Amino acid sequence: MNRINTVESRVLQILRDSPETRYEDMKLYYRYYNRYADDLRAGELPLGDLAYNYKFYGLPCFESIRRARQRVQSLFPELSRKEVRESDGGVVIVINIGGRLHRPVCREYRLP
Repeated sequence: MNRINTVESRVLQILRDSPETRYEDMKLYYRYYNRYADDLRAGELPLGDLAYNYKFYGLPCFESIRRARQRVQSLFPELSRKEVRESDGGVVIVINIGGRLHRPVCREYRLP
C-alpha cells in the first residue's frame, strides 16, 4: 500500500510540473521513468527493455502509473484532462481522433 501512495505522490508532482502529461500517458511514463529511476534514462533504452524489466530497475509498471494518474486526477480535477466549458456553465466534451477535433454530440448536464 505504501508503494501505491508513493507512485501517486510522484505522479501528482509530474502532473503539476509537466501539464502535457495530464492527457498523454506515454509522456507520463517517460517523465516518471527518467525522474525516478536510479541511473536510468528511459529515452536511451528500447521500449521492450523497459516493459519487461521494470522490476529490475525498481520501477512500477505502466498500468500502475496510469492508474495512479487516474486516481490523482479524480482527487485533483484541476490536473485532469482539458475540458471546454460553455459560457452558460454547460460542459462540452471534445474528442480528438486522428489529430482532428470532432464535436459529434454536445449535451448539457446539470447537477441537481
